[in-house]
Amino acid sequence: MADIGFSWVEWPYARIRRELGVEGGIVTRFVFQLEYNCEATADGLPPHDWRTVARFDHDLDGPHNIMEEGLHVDIYRDEEVVMKSYDVPPVPLRKAPRFCERYLQENADFLIDRFERWHDIGDTWE
Repeated sequence: MADIGFSWVEWPYARIRRELGVEGGIVTRFVFQLEYNCEATADGLPPHDWRTVARFDHDLDGPHNIMEEGLHVDIYRDEEVVMKSYDVPPVPLRKAPRFCERYLQENADFLIDRFERWHDIGDTWE
């Protein structure tokens, strides 16, 4: 699976990690994950402590095949999945990566605010 980099949501503390695998024009795997740097500094220098906030993933040959289990977003708290939200429209596999990234971008404020409340962090950025 190719790492296609990061898309910053709020530099230096929130980003979307993006990975995508395509074979023969078919999306075989992807990960779109909203991450929060719990050790962020204003200059963006280390230390870093990236934690998962929310994640979409797909593996055509694995346990996370959206063709079988449906597209959903995993919501994390204390580094564990605390809920799965299937409140997303049906999306064809070929359009799922773009949808997942856009969903995380559009919902980042809500997802990050909740993550900060759950972990009692974020006062630095307000």
